[in-house]
Amino acid sequence: MVENSSGDISVNRVILLSAAGYAALACLRAEGPDIRTLVGRHFIPSGSLQWNRCRVGELLFGHWEQKDGEEVVVSLLAADTVEIHCHGGAVSQNLLLNSLVAEGCQVVKWEDWLAQNSGDAIEKSAKLALSRAKTQRVAMILLDQLQGALHNAIKDVIDQLANQDLQSAATALESLIARIDFGMHLEKGWRVVFIGSPNAGKSSLINALLGYQRSIVLSKPGTTRDVLTATTALEGWPIELIDTAGLRSSNEPLEEAGMRLAVQEASQSDLVLLVSDASQDWTTQQDRWLSQFPNVLVVHNKQDLAGGRGGKRPEGIETVAISAEGLENLCFQIVRRTVGSPPGNGVAIPFTPGQASALGRAYALTDRQKAAEAEKLLIRLLCDENAPIVQNT
Repeated sequence: MVENSSGDISVNRVILLSAAGYAALACLRAEGPDIRTLVGRHFIPSGSLQWNRCRVGELLFGHWEQKDGEEVVVSLLAADTVEIHCHGGAVSQNLLLNSLVAEGCQVVKWEDWLAQNSGDAIEKSAKLALSRAKTQRVAMILLDQLQGALHNAIKDVIDQLANQDLQSAATALESLIARIDFGMHLEKGWRVVFIGSPNAGKSSLINALLGYQRSIVLSKPGTTRDVLTATTALEGWPIELIDTAGLRSSNEPLEEAGMRLAVQEASQSDLVLLVSDASQDWTTQQDRWLSQFPNVLVVHNKQDLAGGRGGKRPEGIETVAISAEGLENLCFQIVRRTVGSPPGNGVAIPFTPGQASALGRAYALTDRQKAAEAEKLLIRLLCDENAPIVQNT
């Protein structure tokens, strides 16, 4: 890829673009008025290739520091911009970074570099959120925002306010606000907490959904004492599954602490799965749990052992964790009760707290017939969503 330099790179700097953690390859970006010369002091092209004859847009393979040194691929993106690809280990990355720092290059965090090379505030936020997207479906929605879906929707509202069309502006803001909850979950995912009596099969269900043993499974009740979490993707959406201690009467301090954590997690979740043992009678205590939390889905596990027992019990999903029976329906219901009906392609989705706050305030101002103030607030949102909002009294 050939880039046009902005012409305002006044210092030599290096940016590690690769994400933290283990990877096969790493990418460094080096910029500055002297960067081509500085890279040339350490890069040794293979064969007859010569770095000083490299043209913009060309790739060269070679080694760093010495002919049998770290293998690298170097690309000249612009006269003052070079990309260097090396092995993904920390040793290789640090070798390149330290070499350029020794030449006087400043190390710039990729987040800061991204902010400096973004357009408006929404584009900046979308790029940052995209770098943390856990699934392709989330990435595609954030890509829509990066390409202008949210910016254009807000710009339309600004135009409506400028024309004193408060009714249309309020309607458009209502639509955006209605999508805030969905947008705020794109990066963090939806939290699903499993609660129920000890040995009901909560841990087995989580392991079955994940496809590996995250939680310890034993026949002895009370095995899970702490809160265990694992992230997976259901129908392309990031879902955090949370295993908790079984709920029962106990005088053991450690188990009581685990149960308090379970209730706390359930109260902060997007969905509670109340798991029951289908081979046991449904109890009044389970009825109390069912009414204690706002969004509860009942799961009757161990259905293969029910044998007509269990008495009268509420409607729920029937599963057999050890054989995966009922898991497909369970996954479908989890997504339906958390994600709901996702928006279509190209729809404007607010996805940060700053956007949510500004849109809510703008809507309140339109309700009070203060079009000019709402317009200024939304213009400020496009410029810098983190700017302080000053309300006139």
